[in-house]
Amino acid sequence: MTAATTKHETQTAPAGAEASNRNRSVLPFLEKYALLVLFALLVLFFSVYGPTSGTFTSVANVRNILGNESVIAVAALASIVPLTCGQFDLSVGSVIGLSAIATASASATYGWPVPVAVVIGVLCGALVGLLNGWLVAYRGVNPLIATLGVSTLLAGLISLYSKDIIISTGIPESLTDLGSGTTLGLPRTLFALALAALVVYYVLGHTPYGRYLASVGVSPTSARLVGLRVERLVLSSFVVSGALSGVAGVLLLARAGTANPQVGPGFTLAALSAAFLGATAIKPGRFNVPGTLLGVLFVAVSVNGLVLAGAADWVQPTFNGSALLIAVVLATAIARRRAGRT
Repeated sequence: MTAATTKHETQTAPAGAEASNRNRSVLPFLEKYALLVLFALLVLFFSVYGPTSGTFTSVANVRNILGNESVIAVAALASIVPLTCGQFDLSVGSVIGLSAIATASASATYGWPVPVAVVIGVLCGALVGLLNGWLVAYRGVNPLIATLGVSTLLAGLISLYSKDIIISTGIPESLTDLGSGTTLGLPRTLFALALAALVVYYVLGHTPYGRYLASVGVSPTSARLVGLRVERLVLSSFVVSGALSGVAGVLLLARAGTANPQVGPGFTLAALSAAFLGATAIKPGRFNVPGTLLGVLFVAVSVNGLVLAGAADWVQPTFNGSALLIAVVLATAIARRRAGRT
C-alpha cells in the first residue's frame, strides 16, 4: 500500500463515518415521526385543495371526525392490549355490535336504568374476552382461528336475537346526549376516549402488568422461565380487550342513537389498521397508545378528505385494507431492524 493510498483512505474515512452518523440520527427520527409528518401534510393539503378547502376545516366537520372516530379509537385501544401480548383479537368488531345490542335492549326493551344497561354492555364484552382467552391460553387454539370463530358465532347469535331488526326506539335521551352532545365545544365521546386512552397508556407503560404483557409478547418461553404466569396474562389481555370493545359498543350506540345488528364487524379492520399504523410511529416496533391514536386520525382524515373530494364508496374499505397491509409490513421491518441492531 502506497503512502498516497493511505493518505486518501485517511481523508475519506471521516467523511464516510460522518455520513453514517447522520443516517443513524435521521432514521430514528423518521421512524418516530414520519406518520405525524404525513398526517400534517394531509391536513394541509385538504385544507387548501379546492373541492375540500371550504368544508374540511369547518368546525362541524372537525367535530364529526372526532366524534365518529372515538368509537374506532377505543376499538383500536382494545386491539393493542392482546397485540402487546403477542395475540390477535379478530372479534373486536363483533363484540362492539353485541355490546350495542345488549345495552340498547337492556335500556329500551326492558327499561333498566342507563348505568345498569351500560354495565351489561361492557360485561358482555368482557365475557366474550374471557371465552377468547380461555380458548387461546388454556386450550391452545390459534388466536386467529379462535377469535374469528367467536366473531362468526356472535354475528349469528346477534342475528338470531335481534331478527336483524334495528333497535331505534326507546333509547334513553341521557345516553344519546353522550353521543351527540358537546362539552367545551368538543364531542362528549371524545372525553370518554381520553379516559380510556389514559388508562390503557398508564397500564401498558407504567405498571408491572404492562411490562409482563410485553415480556410475554417478546418471548412466552422466557417469560415462563422467569416465573410469569403466561396463561393468565394471555387470558387477562383478552378480557381487557373485550371490556374495552364493550365500551366502544356503548359509545357507538350513544353516537348513532340506534343499535344495528349488522354494523359491528366492520370495526375490526379499521381498529387493526390503526393499531399497526401506531406501531410504526412514536415508539416504532411497539404497540403504543399515542401512535395508535395518531393512526386513527391519519386514516380518518384521509378517508374524510377523499370523501369530501367526491371519492366513491369503495375508497374507505380499500384505504383501510391498504393501510393495514402497509402498516404490518412497516411494523415488521422496523421490529426486525431494531432486533438486529440490538
